[in-house]
Amino acid sequence: MDVYAAPECQVVLEVRAEQPLRLRPACPLGFTSTHNAVRALLEKAGDARDVRLHFGRIVEYPWLSSLIARQASSSRVWDPAEGRARGETAESYLSHTLRSVPEFTALFDRWQLVSVSVEKVLIKRVDELSLAAGTPLPIDSRLPYDALLIVGLRR
Repeated sequence: MDVYAAPECQVVLEVRAEQPLRLRPACPLGFTSTHNAVRALLEKAGDARDVRLHFGRIVEYPWLSSLIARQASSSRVWDPAEGRARGETAESYLSHTLRSVPEFTALFDRWQLVSVSVEKVLIKRVDELSLAAGTPLPIDSRLPYDALLIVGLRR
């Protein structure tokens, strides 16, 4: 078990045989610290061509939590009045969304993102989320902000 010392706090980098690599931040992380912790953890992958990386809860990464809420707020697939995706599960919606967002895919540098697994999506009202002022949605609209996240990567 190694530790990455992010400016915000320490991030435990877990590497166990037959288990996904795992980030365990001791506090909420910004984008740069998340990127650097991911980079440090991927260095521990050795010669592996394929790895799975477990982020834990998205809410531990406020930039990512805001990103998924923002994406849903302007999506044609996400129904903010109902607080769910149209024609698919919230999990598959977030999985597809994260695969297509450059701010997320940039975390993995030269590794190719091959899968995004999202479980247990949580929803909040717009007025309970930290979105930019002037969000054009009614305050009782509901958007995703948290879930369990595991990604599959390939060199």
